[in-house]
Amino acid sequence: MQLVVPDHDSSDSDSIRKVGIRAVKARKRDQDRDEQPRPWHHFRLPRPSVRPEFYDSDNSDSEDDLPKRHRIAHRTTATETKEPQNSIPTSVEQHLLEGGRHPPAVPHSCSYCAAITVDVRRQLAKVTYRGDAWGRKGWTTGYRKLPLTVAGAKVAGRNGCAFYAYLVAEDDPAYSVRNEIWGSTVGRIPYEVRMQDSRCGLALGRRKGEFREFSLYSVPGQKTLHEFLGNQLPPNLVPNSQLSFINIRGWLSECRQKHSLCNSFQRAYMPKRLIEVTRAPGSDTIHSRLVTKPPLAPYAALSYCWGGDQKSKTVKSVLAAYEKEIAMSTLPQTLQDALAVTDGVGLRYLWVDAMAIVQDDDDDKDEQISQMHRIYLGASFTIVAAKAVTSLDGFLAPREKYQPTIISARLDDNAFGEILAVPKPDTHDDYNLFTRGWTFQETQLSTRILAYGSRELVYTCLEAKHRDGGYEHVFHSSSQSLYYDDSGDDPAAQMTRHLDPGNQQVGHAEHPLGWGTIVSKYSKRFLTDGLDKLPAISAIAEEYSLTKRVTEYYAGLWKEDFLQQCLWEVSFNTARRPKEVYRAPSWSWASVDGAVDGAVNVLARPYGEVTEEQVGVKCSCSLLHVETTLVSTRNRFGRVSGGFMRLRGRMRKVLWSSTGIRAGHAGRAAEDPASKWPEEPYGFDSRLNLTVDDVTEWPRDMEVEFWCVEFCTFFRDGFDRGRGLLLERANGQEYHNLSGEIFRRVGVAGFGSNVAHPYWFDDGVSEWREIVVV
Repeated sequence: MQLVVPDHDSSDSDSIRKVGIRAVKARKRDQDRDEQPRPWHHFRLPRPSVRPEFYDSDNSDSEDDLPKRHRIAHRTTATETKEPQNSIPTSVEQHLLEGGRHPPAVPHSCSYCAAITVDVRRQLAKVTYRGDAWGRKGWTTGYRKLPLTVAGAKVAGRNGCAFYAYLVAEDDPAYSVRNEIWGSTVGRIPYEVRMQDSRCGLALGRRKGEFREFSLYSVPGQKTLHEFLGNQLPPNLVPNSQLSFINIRGWLSECRQKHSLCNSFQRAYMPKRLIEVTRAPGSDTIHSRLVTKPPLAPYAALSYCWGGDQKSKTVKSVLAAYEKEIAMSTLPQTLQDALAVTDGVGLRYLWVDAMAIVQDDDDDKDEQISQMHRIYLGASFTIVAAKAVTSLDGFLAPREKYQPTIISARLDDNAFGEILAVPKPDTHDDYNLFTRGWTFQETQLSTRILAYGSRELVYTCLEAKHRDGGYEHVFHSSSQSLYYDDSGDDPAAQMTRHLDPGNQQVGHAEHPLGWGTIVSKYSKRFLTDGLDKLPAISAIAEEYSLTKRVTEYYAGLWKEDFLQQCLWEVSFNTARRPKEVYRAPSWSWASVDGAVDGAVNVLARPYGEVTEEQVGVKCSCSLLHVETTLVSTRNRFGRVSGGFMRLRGRMRKVLWSSTGIRAGHAGRAAEDPASKWPEEPYGFDSRLNLTVDDVTEWPRDMEVEFWCVEFCTFFRDGFDRGRGLLLERANGQEYHNLSGEIFRRVGVAGFGSNVAHPYWFDDGVSEWREIVVV
């Protein structure tokens, strides 16, 4: 074992002296070990009769001088075990083999981490873990201390110790800023070992988030030291490995053979174009070309972030050349990695939007976008490049940042062993892919997903979830607590929350609540081109039309329960309505950029998923006609160039202001003087709740005249209430082809009553009108 000579500051002299003593002892132990061939040259394999284990048998071969609880279980060495010829490697053997080929996956060891002994004695058995309100069961060891202070840990990290380098997180400015505000730990760094639901972790520091954390595992190839470490392999840090492809093939095979729900969602479909992936026998070189009208065969699809224009995208001028061959060197790294996964799993075809769609052919784009729901539902699986921020980043590179470290563990007074400390990814890291608009429908419609995260691969389908090493049971948390989810601190489990194969969670509810939930999730994402607002969700709309009782579709809203869907609401001062280019009528949520509360049944929101009858909703407005004009008739769920609705309802003029305590939500009837409401700040009527879609459209600290139109009424909390739209008169000359009074939506309005005053629409001047909203 190569030792790194420490270079410490004098301020840590006491700690360094102890580290030096322990390092000398560790070096002596290494020199005393038998010289035997080792599969990993950096991996400290156990020599005979020295690895401590909990010993349950009364038949001890030696060590009679120790108490029974301290006896060490014997095992044979690797050289003493003869394996049959041509045997298939086990998962552990394959894990060791891949690690030997890829140095970043080889466990780290140096004089600094050799001096660490994690003490796991005095386990607290079966007690409530950190607050019985959370209902978490487990134990902790209580706080103990590492050999080094924060300053010493930084020196160790700079001198090449992977453990301390990751712990102090000098590569992340967020930790430095946080510790400048809170102050760093004084003295040696404290730690505690936490065991929760068969997951074992090493938590550093006394404040959450001060240091990065580690998961603890048994060393692959060695017998489990204790049951709390479990038998699972650590995360596979080499996603482009045979071990990873073997696991993927096993998961896919299990799904095809046993998952009836997944197979029922699969549809026999072949896209217009696919990338064909081939490899010559005995060669490591992958060849690819574009195939038009391929034969029926399994294919994979790719979901990724472009992150800018792609020079290798398919255009008319290169289509013929791509049908002969696509040079791998011309493709961005993410596409190269996707081809490697397709080949490694054993498929011949891959669908990638930049290559399968002719990007400068509008007819081809419209045709292909209209088939998106069939493309992703028909794919054998979808590769989700969650790790890649752009198409240039790739996602198969070894995860060097998370190199594990071998450290010692004290299991009893005289029982020691080695365990593996694997860095845990920062749970506050958000994957860029899950913030992009186009990727929403790609992951929602796929039935099987391979998601490549920052540390490991996660597989999910409609009936199962797996990961490439690590604690797999976190996907099936048994906690019944309403306050805490036990898997919340596991990055892989967090990533699966963004994945909803088959749209079973987001869109499972009946219409309109199901569609409202979809809109709410989708509207939180961003698009490079705002004109893609409707096309980027058109595939989900197409599939929704096939599974729900809905018919006509108007710029993001369905004919069924249309007026109710018009009551979408933005979070105050977070949405903007672009005016440069038209993309949807003002009554459509697609007309704004920003998060929309599209649980469209906002009337039932406090009650959860309930029906209109349970809430007592009565529609007080009549929809006479609604119409939109499509840019292309190829896709009825795509872009629109115009639209309007004609309705008849009860209207009343209001004054809205962004001033005061209820800024942006307050108002009063136009005919009411401010003096009518002396008990209210600034003379506003508390029965009104007005929310404008884009506050930047209107001057600050001024009253603006709007109109309210009532859509529905209901009874709640002992008072009459109602909901409707907030409207502004539109310039009729711009809509010369429409007759009648023309308005545009500027927000949503809530009406009510109180002990002293009747329902707002019944207390003053209101009139029934037939209007057009554009």
